[in-house]
Amino acid sequence: MTDEIEKTGLFDPDFCEHKCPVCTRARKGNRFARFLQSIEMLVTFGACPWGRARQRKYGVKPHEQLPPGEE
Repeated sequence: MTDEIEKTGLFDPDFCEHKCPVCTRARKGNRFARFLQSIEMLVTFGACPWGRARQRKYGVKPHEQLPPGEE
């Protein structure tokens, strides 16, 4: 467990990609989730820590889909 945390850091980018209740629904097109995510991005100056980790790993912002074949 400790080795896993050290490799990915405290904020796992895959949480944002696969498990985040707001981000996953916003990427699927849910209007309410997109609204919540836009507020979150304004308040946190870009993205939550998991969203920033996703941006570092995959090169796309939390509200954007991954390019085909990226994962």
